[in-house]
Amino acid sequence: DPSPQVQEFVQKYRARFAEVPDGLAALGYDAARILFQAVQRTGSLTGAELAAELAAVRDFPGVTGTISISPERNAVKPAVMLRIIDGRPSWVSTIPPR
Repeated sequence: DPSPQVQEFVQKYRARFAEVPDGLAALGYDAARILFQAVQRTGSLTGAELAAELAAVRDFPGVTGTISISPERNAVKPAVMLRIIDGRPSWVSTIPPR
């Protein structure tokens, strides 16, 4: 993905781990950032308070796209289309959720 936010994440990841991050690294990074912000906002580590704060996530600017949590507590976010060229993934486009 050519977006500046994604490219910054890739550069920092490469500098720290000497390899290109995969999709799971980016998803884990976003999940951790969402959790850390919930802890900061609640000032608590109790399950009920964190669960309520996580359920309230709307329009979080993640490296994997803008993330919101649905009433069913699923992440609503863009899908990424990749093309495999010579065994390596290549970004094609990002499809926003409906």
